[in-house]
Amino acid sequence: MKVTARNWQAHAALSSSQTSQTPKADAHTDSVQDPREAMDTDILETSMASASRSGSDADSSFKVKSSGPNNSVGDLAAMLARSETLMDVQQVFSKAMRALADLKMGAIASEGKDAKKYAQQIKRMEKLIKRIQKKLKHLAKEQRMEDQAEKAAKKAELEKEKQIRQELEARRKKRRREEKEYALKELSQDGKDSVNETVSSMLSAASPSADVSALTGMDGAMVSGDLGGIDLGGLDLMA
Repeated sequence: MKVTARNWQAHAALSSSQTSQTPKADAHTDSVQDPREAMDTDILETSMASASRSGSDADSSFKVKSSGPNNSVGDLAAMLARSETLMDVQQVFSKAMRALADLKMGAIASEGKDAKKYAQQIKRMEKLIKRIQKKLKHLAKEQRMEDQAEKAAKKAELEKEKQIRQELEARRKKRRREEKEYALKELSQDGKDSVNETVSSMLSAASPSADVSALTGMDGAMVSGDLGGIDLGGLDLMA
């Protein structure tokens, strides 16, 4: 078999073409998610899936939504309950402020029943923000008590150290219990609102003139109590 210059050039051109068409590996394929980013979204994804899924697919004329899927009052209250550092609480504060801004923007363009619903959500969000600010003060106080206990230990003032640490532990237990109770309450309210909105939307679509007040005025029995097995990320809510 003779290999001419023309055949060799054709073979080289074919090889070059195949090489250029070989797909390149995606640079993002092997990327590993930062555990700290995962923690941000780990805060009650399971909770909100069971508390708000019932109304997520409804074609509703009124939808109170913030900038993201995990920024409802219930979600943020649960984030707050999980936060144990000043930085974590400040992150929740930033999300709550953005969500409040979104609600206020939505309220400007709403009227009638929708405006009333926005007003209720805004009131809940403002209450949450006050609780966030209160927790920042509590954590700062707890840190000062930690410092006092360490100083007492260095001076061998064991009795004083013991007293400070006992008081600190009691404060933390009370704070955490109240935060868990508040988170459950707000998650329950989110679930109730979702159920009511879904029922209202379905009946309005079937008969616009239908009286749905009896159904949309439910007291939340469907979502209160057990809350559909909501998991607050390992928090012991019975403590």
